[in-house]
Amino acid sequence: MKRSPSRASVRQLAGLLGIAVAALSGCALPQAQPDLTRFYVLAAAPAKTAAAPAEKRWQLGLRPVEAPPYLHNRAMVVRLGANEVRFAEESRWAEPIEAGVARVLRETLEARADVERVVPVTANAETPRDCDVLVRLQRCEGARDAGVARFVATVEIYAPGDRPGRVARETVSVEIPGWDGRDFADLARKLSAAVDQLADRTVALLPPKS
Repeated sequence: MKRSPSRASVRQLAGLLGIAVAALSGCALPQAQPDLTRFYVLAAAPAKTAAAPAEKRWQLGLRPVEAPPYLHNRAMVVRLGANEVRFAEESRWAEPIEAGVARVLRETLEARADVERVVPVTANAETPRDCDVLVRLQRCEGARDAGVARFVATVEIYAPGDRPGRVARETVSVEIPGWDGRDFADLARKLSAAVDQLADRTVALLPPKS
């Protein structure tokens, strides 16, 4: 014969349930935190208005942009010292920095009056062109103490063909003042302007047309 629980057992069980309910009501469940991550891109500057020269314009090949491994991180880089950087995890590039620099450099070069077109160059590229451009990125960051956006890249110009040779090389260093150390949208704008200056120097390095 099945025995019914005693009144004391029922009261004890009810008391335990009451304690459990009180404990749960006093514990606030953790609330989901909003995602504060923001994503940024480099952007080409407005085209410069200038009359195209009479002679044939340049057809350029753009090789893949190279960058040191620490710039492969999507987080934007803040320089704290000569040997110290911080990754701004909540302020990130929306694309690999090599791809962003290549995209904007191509757009800004093609906006120059003396450049007809810029084509991406791969190992087996056969598109006719006058010169190839190679960019090795070294710095693309904000320097908080100095209050600047800093961009450093080495640009090399190569003659295409079966026996390509380097015809020009220059390290372009750009520092644009006015960064407050907090506005990463402004940092992206300033680094975009630095790529525009890189395009100017690239055109200046092109050899005289034969």
